[in-house]
Amino acid sequence: MNGQSLAQEFDALAKYGALNADLPDHVAANIAPTITLRPYQTTALERFAFYMDKYPQRPKPAHLLFHMATGSGKTVIMAALILDLYTRGHRNFLFFVNSTQIIEKTKANFLAATSSKYLFADPLRFDGRPVTVREVSNFDEADADSINIHFTTIQGLHSRMVNPRENGVSVEDFAGRKVVLISDEAHHLNADTKKGEELKLEASWESTVDAVFRASPDNLLLEFTATANLGHAAIAAKYHDKILYDYSLRQFRADRYSKEIELRRADISLDQRMLQAVVLSQYRRKLAGEYGLSLKPVVMMKSRRVADSADNEAAFHALIETLDGDRLTAMMSALPAGDTVGDALRHVTRAGGGISVDDFAREIRLDFAPTKVRNVNKPEDLARQQIELNSLEDHDNEVRCIFAVDKLNEGWDVLNLFDIVRLYDQGTNSTTNQEAQLIGRGARYWPFVASDLPEEPREQRKYDADEDHPLRAIEQLHYHCTHDPAYVGDIKKALVESGLIDADTRKATVKVKDSFRQTDFFKSGLLFANSRQKNDRKTIFKLDDYQVPRLIQLSLGHSGRTSEGSAFDGDDSSRAGDRIAQRTLAFADLGPGVIRHALDADPFFHFANLRRHFPKLASRAAFVSGVDFLGGVRLEVSGPKAALASLDVTARLTLARGALDAIASQIAVSSFDHIGTRDFTPHRVNKSIADVTLTVGGTYRTQWKDWTRNEGIDLATLDWFAHDDFFGTSAEMELILSIAKQIDRLRADFGEIRLIRNEKAVKLYAFDDGAGFEPDFLLFLERDRDGSAKMVQIFVEPKGTHLAAGDAWKQVFLDAIGKQAKLPDFYVSTHRVEGAPFFDPTDWKSQAAFSDVVRPFRHAP
Repeated sequence: MNGQSLAQEFDALAKYGALNADLPDHVAANIAPTITLRPYQTTALERFAFYMDKYPQRPKPAHLLFHMATGSGKTVIMAALILDLYTRGHRNFLFFVNSTQIIEKTKANFLAATSSKYLFADPLRFDGRPVTVREVSNFDEADADSINIHFTTIQGLHSRMVNPRENGVSVEDFAGRKVVLISDEAHHLNADTKKGEELKLEASWESTVDAVFRASPDNLLLEFTATANLGHAAIAAKYHDKILYDYSLRQFRADRYSKEIELRRADISLDQRMLQAVVLSQYRRKLAGEYGLSLKPVVMMKSRRVADSADNEAAFHALIETLDGDRLTAMMSALPAGDTVGDALRHVTRAGGGISVDDFAREIRLDFAPTKVRNVNKPEDLARQQIELNSLEDHDNEVRCIFAVDKLNEGWDVLNLFDIVRLYDQGTNSTTNQEAQLIGRGARYWPFVASDLPEEPREQRKYDADEDHPLRAIEQLHYHCTHDPAYVGDIKKALVESGLIDADTRKATVKVKDSFRQTDFFKSGLLFANSRQKNDRKTIFKLDDYQVPRLIQLSLGHSGRTSEGSAFDGDDSSRAGDRIAQRTLAFADLGPGVIRHALDADPFFHFANLRRHFPKLASRAAFVSGVDFLGGVRLEVSGPKAALASLDVTARLTLARGALDAIASQIAVSSFDHIGTRDFTPHRVNKSIADVTLTVGGTYRTQWKDWTRNEGIDLATLDWFAHDDFFGTSAEMELILSIAKQIDRLRADFGEIRLIRNEKAVKLYAFDDGAGFEPDFLLFLERDRDGSAKMVQIFVEPKGTHLAAGDAWKQVFLDAIGKQAKLPDFYVSTHRVEGAPFFDPTDWKSQAAFSDVVRPFRHAP
């Protein structure tokens, strides 16, 4: 292999912002409304769009691999790509997986609009025209206006291609036909490559897929997996120019999209191990309820053999059936303070707010009754149970416990698995690696909105900086296993290699220095922050306030048109009636019946929702006829001249839906339920800044004393820095170092200097949309002018160039703080708040000293 890989090329492009693009409307509007694309998913789609539109080396046919972490939502990306490819003219999609056991749940995700995990909007619309997603048994059944998907396994596809059957998929089915091949768990495609015999074994799965892929130059093969064996030389060579995006499990976890893994090691019987997991699971359910959350946690009991699993299940039923308060009391007495399960029991049965141990035992007997337990080791049962196992988070799904051996190692999407119990104490390196993969599936985060942190993203961990918070329990997955040192070492090694834990993960408490606590600044100083409030939309009176254009451009296609003529008439498209023309008309010209029908069909335009976006709107009739609303909208329509001249009811309804879709989309992107206040209120420094306990380790959390070994700076001697230690990114450490090197210049300008690391102490909210933002540092600069002290509080965010583009909104907000923030009148003459430019160490160190950047704040009135 020579030169950069495809992923490296795109990483370089991303670093300089070349890939940044808005998500196309046809994707944003047609993904299920319950799905919010995460930043890394948007990145994957941006890379694909650039590859398709601008990448000069794109081969035909094109083959790509999305190498992305387990739990990162690869199926969401698949759905978004299908929508994008539909607009590029693709109609036929061949979706294949490795196992029949996950076919049904995959179909439900793509086809069943009633499924809680359905991936598309219902209905789908492109340019105002409804589009259906259809399952087909072969592409002769394909509809030219629909999304046609054939679902199969690799083995099933290979078998049908080698032994074609009537109405099945055959080689001829793909000849000259444009098809997108989508492979989930794609690492199974590399059997030949591992053997070094690719294209020699013509009857293999890999060569079958390759034959389909090469049947048309317009075909695409899109592979998705979390576990490509890139350590194998032949596989690494194969994918050198095919990996479009590599988003590792390590990065996924660092970005806080996964649960944290806790190994619970204990030398106890298997019965005790099962019971401890059940107690912890039920504690999580009750704890979530205390915070207003509806959570039904699931436990997985992992056995080594099918026969063992059956025996363990029988023992479990006997254990639960006979469980009483005395057994729970004995367990609680045997577990010391600080033990997770012991503390859980003590919390549940606490005086003044808990229940009795007898009542808790009764709850467990009911919640873990045989009707709420599943054994999934029989293939015929698993096929039947797929939908149930794929909807474990649903409110009407009461399953609490699953017994399994290895049937759920792939393709199992579950968010509310919090406990995995290893019911055997021997194994091999192979079984240990399988266990690590299973833990990875269970590490998917259960999204929730925390009542005490309502602005935190629902699908990311919230309490990394607050180890003692009770809700940390539902941000963790516990793996219950033996205390055998050899096994613990093996499983830790496997988890480290996969990225699920760090090699040196540990708890560290960062304290506010005693010397800092003695300063007047700490004792009586203030810091200022704004808050978030509901957007009352009092300034919204018309469509213009959401930047909805008064002229909407639409096209009227040929769909549904038929014509006849002589074979010698020439190209039908040249006929006078088919020539493309334009026509401009008022929205009202579509007719009241058509308009009413289009409005009724879209819940966005029901009056209750319209009033939410336009509080002063008197009626839906006013929305239809008012010149500030639809009455002032005009349509510029292009299409066949004959169609434009007639504009039958079907065409007018298509135009009405298209225009309303455009209006709804613009309102949606411009309308926000919350805003950040301009008022910044005071908070006592000594009430806001405190000691914090962190989980530290790994490449994304670096310790200051290791990083500055050669800098000759001792953090403990920096009287202007609040904390006795520091863990953070290199960019954050560069900021501290930059200030340390320039402290004399800064003191000459400002006098007292104070720098505080912001660990959940202050949260800001963007003025326009209320988006939450926690700047990494608070810098306080004191200056004296005419005998009057003035404290300038500056929010500082270190940000490398490669990250700045994605967080541009934060810089816009920081820039606006100094101009728009309002302090209470009492503090206007003594305090000021500002936002600094992003601190980029690769830029600032060479172009401007930090003191030069903050120097202008001296001259403020």
